Amino acid sequence: MRLQPLLRVGSTLALLSVGAIWVAAPACAQVFDFGQIDAFESLGSGTQPGGSPPKTIVDDGERHTVLFTIIESNTEARIYWRSPDGPQTTVMRGQGLRAFQTTGEFKIEAAGDKNRSFKYGYVLFRLKPDTGVQQDKI
Repeated sequence: MRLQPLLRVGSTLALLSVGAIWVAAPACAQVFDFGQIDAFESLGSGTQPGGSPPKTIVDDGERHTVLFTIIESNTEARIYWRSPDGPQTTVMRGQGLRAFQTTGEFKIEAAGDKNRSFKYGYVLFRLKPDTGVQQDKI
């Protein structure tokens, strides 16, 4: 009789694990070299309402990493940023966290009307200057 509660707990955990794997959204990973960080620059949070002009987070022409998270949303977030390859646009729907390596431009905008918005937070790091191709030191 003492074994029965242990079996129930074990079976429940096994079923929950299988259910979590089946329901879980696809995961993706981003490669990030923390050795590139030169300094912490700022952090912030806010609410971006729909119908408002894009909010500028970075506009200085220098290299940065922006860790951007959406905490709560009832619309999609449009993120305009400049990568080394040129201007980019990314759409985030719902809650999530993304890291962006920018070359000096990062703006956010909420789609929809004034009844739509998203709450966000970000951490901004300045990156070390890009020295191009590393040369051998002799």
